[in-house]
Amino acid sequence: MVDVRPFRGVRYNTRSAGDLSTLLCPPFDVISEAEREGLYAGSPFNVIRLEWGRDEPGDTPGNDWYARAAALQAEWLASGVLQEDDSASMYVIEETFSYAGNDYVRQGLISAIRFEEFDSGVVLPHEFTRPGPKVDRLELMRSAHANYSPLMVLYRDPDSAVSAVMKRAITGPPVADAAPEGLPSMRLWRISDPAEIQNVTAALADTQLYLADGHHRYETALTYRDEVRESRAVGGNDAVNFRLMTLISVDDPGLLLLGYHRQLQDASDDELAKFREYINAAFDLEDRGAIDPASAAEFETALNAVPQDRVAIGFAGVAPGRLHIGVMRDPADAADELAASDYTRLHDEVIRSTFALDREQAVIAFEHSAAAVLRAVSADAAQVGFIMRAVPIGPFETIVKRGQRLPSKSTYFHPKLHTGAVIQSLEGEL
Repeated sequence: MVDVRPFRGVRYNTRSAGDLSTLLCPPFDVISEAEREGLYAGSPFNVIRLEWGRDEPGDTPGNDWYARAAALQAEWLASGVLQEDDSASMYVIEETFSYAGNDYVRQGLISAIRFEEFDSGVVLPHEFTRPGPKVDRLELMRSAHANYSPLMVLYRDPDSAVSAVMKRAITGPPVADAAPEGLPSMRLWRISDPAEIQNVTAALADTQLYLADGHHRYETALTYRDEVRESRAVGGNDAVNFRLMTLISVDDPGLLLLGYHRQLQDASDDELAKFREYINAAFDLEDRGAIDPASAAEFETALNAVPQDRVAIGFAGVAPGRLHIGVMRDPADAADELAASDYTRLHDEVIRSTFALDREQAVIAFEHSAAAVLRAVSADAAQVGFIMRAVPIGPFETIVKRGQRLPSKSTYFHPKLHTGAVIQSLEGEL
């Protein structure tokens, strides 16, 4: 049973902090160090200082950016830069953005969801995780006792009951709006009416939630909850039992799922030669010309034109300086959506032809921009680039409901959610 709750969100007071557009950022895992510096420069109150602060010379455990984030959060709450809402609420967020010449509007419901172990079948993951990001996020939660970025979670709304509540909410004026650089424009509304909150909780009680983005953060928050339980008595309504999430309908017209690309770097000469030999033997390769980052969109369009019942991967650098569309000669088992996925075949067969799992983790990097992959290969910063198609939403849902998992970083739901629009305190009860 899904336990979805309102909570007393912590939000920016723009009278003290300034334009909300200068205060938000993406989640930490898609921000480069250069982008972090730009966010720092944009406002002294940008949430980047809480989400992913700078390391400083002389930092030691307990005297580091995690501790500085906790101290800064307390200072902002005391000065009124951040304020807790006066009553528990759910929040409707509407995001407007463009991609590949098309305009999109995506709506989500920000709320607190009670943790469930994955084997309960209530909250379902779709990919495997790696340990590194979990260590970082756990240290931040231990220090700051807060969640700044919501998880993106999908759900089905067959009777449109949740949609009806959201439609009624957005007829009034928003409580916040922003147009941050590099993120969608957003508007935010509060839902505080107990009757409307009950409509949402009843509609979602018997559904399943699919984790779309935030697997590491979900697992980390479970670890943090368990740590807190070991240190003190935890009541059923304590905030540590819940995670800040943005719920988006699977049928939302603004839900955009893209491919998540890869690049090979730091392979030995022998490994690279063996790997290229395998690809030439396993794929029919169509030469698409010289590697040109400016052609990334055109290349992705051609790759997406390959029928979905064939395994297709875009390669940059299989032949030096050349782009190819590769169609795997051994057809996929169409009856098994996981086994037939481009991502499963890439990792379980293509990469494993040359690299054991521990070696794979050393030489394969992830990138959400196809153009960035092509730039890296052109500049010899990567040896081979892999341009990937999106997992279709139908097979995605089938894989998730079966309890299966794709390889790590197999989906990229675009764009990422705003960090800092609504913050969840982990102190006390919701």
